[in-house]
Amino acid sequence: MVEPKPLKLLIFDTILNGHHSDYITYLADYWHTNKLPGQLFVVTPSGLSDSLPEAYKDSSISFIELSEQEIDAVHNASKISRSFAEWNLYLHYAGQIQPTHALLMYFDLFQLGVWIGRKSNCPVSGIYFRPSFHYTEATSLKENLVVFRKKWLLGRVLGSKTLSNLFCLDKSVVPTIQKISNSTRIIPLSDPVKNYIVSSQEVAELRLTLGIDSNRKVFLLFGYLDDRKGIEQVLEAIKSLSPEEKAQVTLVLAGPIEVNFLSAIESRISNLGGDAQIICSYQELKGATIQTYFELSDYVLTLYQKHVGMSSIVIRAAVSEKPLISSDFGYLGALVRKNNLGVTVNSESPAAISEAFQQALRGDIDHSLSSIRELAAQNTTQAFASQIFESIASTT
Repeated sequence: MVEPKPLKLLIFDTILNGHHSDYITYLADYWHTNKLPGQLFVVTPSGLSDSLPEAYKDSSISFIELSEQEIDAVHNASKISRSFAEWNLYLHYAGQIQPTHALLMYFDLFQLGVWIGRKSNCPVSGIYFRPSFHYTEATSLKENLVVFRKKWLLGRVLGSKTLSNLFCLDKSVVPTIQKISNSTRIIPLSDPVKNYIVSSQEVAELRLTLGIDSNRKVFLLFGYLDDRKGIEQVLEAIKSLSPEEKAQVTLVLAGPIEVNFLSAIESRISNLGGDAQIICSYQELKGATIQTYFELSDYVLTLYQKHVGMSSIVIRAAVSEKPLISSDFGYLGALVRKNNLGVTVNSESPAAISEAFQQALRGDIDHSLSSIRELAAQNTTQAFASQIFESIASTT
């Protein structure tokens, strides 16, 4: 293990929902628990520090809250303008704090600013979420143009002396980016999921609370519920099952949902008939409760529509040792196939999804429990944080 150097590190993010708050919490937790030398400054929207133990707010960790006006100005900017707006807001706080290094939690948004914006007063590292230029699937002309633009822009950004480390949750893209990198280190990054101890009694109580029959297979679709998750395709797939098959199915939709999308989903559910059981838990779930839902499930659905990059739901499923019914697209599909984590299908095809449900009901979905356990072990919160802090310390 590399001995960490004293850092004056600025972590910057204008988004706090979903994995954003989780990732920053893991970094703050690791910094505090391991008593890393130096100072950590966390600049985010309000609310993060309120969710952390008071002990985290020691003399070496400072939480600075962005104002609503600052956030609105950035988030309401056009796509191109937003990159400069995010970068300039970062520069404002970097000017105040004078860090020796900065970590941009959602690097994708900052690329134009890093490339041709004003110069940062310290080296910068970032987490790159959505590469797609290394995918080999046939795409439309429009998608090919997007791929070209992403690769071209990243090539320009990597020529900047400002960027020190680029962390990639999609590990398969690392060799491709390394070929176009001049000085930036390209580092594969673990996708962190916190493991909670969940008792069988807690799982049984959740099953009772949700009213799930013991003879049904539970299919979990978890996370922020929108049209990217393939919910409509899943419901259409269930609709095509026989009455006997439907009687064996419980679909759990767990997570917050947009009001406009809710009406479309409720309409589809009402048209399914009464044999399949659809349980809607439209709320944000946190902590051990999340893992209880995964422990309760028999199969986890990652049927994203043309999803780019990694998904922490894959790791959450692995932590609970559950097989996947997954999209066959991109890195996600390749990861599931390579590690035998479950079955991959065309997530745009209800017929293909229906066949996967039938496989699951027969118990015919092949998966490797040893590979699932290995994936969970590789993607801990500790691995994620140590990779980031050690890499930054070694280049500062």
